[in-house]
Amino acid sequence: MYSKYADDEGQGKEIIVLPVPYEGAVSFGTGTKKGPMAILRASLEIETWDEELGIDLLDVAKFNTLDYFEPTVAGPKYVFESLYNYLKSNLDPAKEFLLTLGGDHSVALAPIKFYHDFYKDLFVLQIDAHCDLREEFQGSKYSHGSVMARVRDLDIPIIQLGIRSLCKQESERLKKDSNITTFFARDILNLSPQKVAKKIKEILNNRPLYLTFDVDGVDPSIVPGTGTPEPGGIPFFWLYDFWIHLFKQNISLVGMDVCELAPIPNQLVSESTVVKFINRILCAYLVFYNNSNQQG
Repeated sequence: MYSKYADDEGQGKEIIVLPVPYEGAVSFGTGTKKGPMAILRASLEIETWDEELGIDLLDVAKFNTLDYFEPTVAGPKYVFESLYNYLKSNLDPAKEFLLTLGGDHSVALAPIKFYHDFYKDLFVLQIDAHCDLREEFQGSKYSHGSVMARVRDLDIPIIQLGIRSLCKQESERLKKDSNITTFFARDILNLSPQKVAKKIKEILNNRPLYLTFDVDGVDPSIVPGTGTPEPGGIPFFWLYDFWIHLFKQNISLVGMDVCELAPIPNQLVSESTVVKFINRILCAYLVFYNNSNQQG
């Protein structure tokens, strides 16, 4: 469905899909450069009808999939700069909703800065197993392990959901930085999706939201295909339900990325699950977005 072969399908809000097959900043498992293609292929097979919401994604969204972004081999800093310049030259953050398909998590920085240029009060919601707040990792300040540190350099507040792996320095930073709110995986399992969504709404205080979704944030039993899997992640139905409670509060989602899918040969569960999440996020956002606009 997100495939460029399906550009003419759908109606409603246009979703720009940009595949970025980059894994030059990975530190453990490889294969994330194959993630965008796997997501595009799986999207052709997963139903777009959301039974709980009672809508078809293709009735509220039209997909325009761009050609693959060809990352430079010069390193993650240069990938960030080239991707950021590409977005500035080709897209308008005030008008267009961009869905970026990574690649490792380092690719998220460019679209986040792209939206922050326009939305100065932008907030970032990070679904992730890892804090990604190291000042640098393996000699690079633009590693996937440092991407959220670079987001904080832009003075963008962050809400983290699903964290369960961090180093001592990251733990100390969380205690000192009041602009990072962390919902650890061990804690959210004792809270309902509705309660967490309400807390996030209170923190946002009507500010625009960008979503960066590292798929290792969910339990690896449902997404085993990822570069750095961590046990104890967010369960499927908890997170599936969460998006309804979040977006029915009229939260403005301006863009999103989905990163760190490393498809496993001859196994389709990881990419299929990721597509289910993408479809639910977009359905939940757009159904309440449309209702809000009609009421307005």
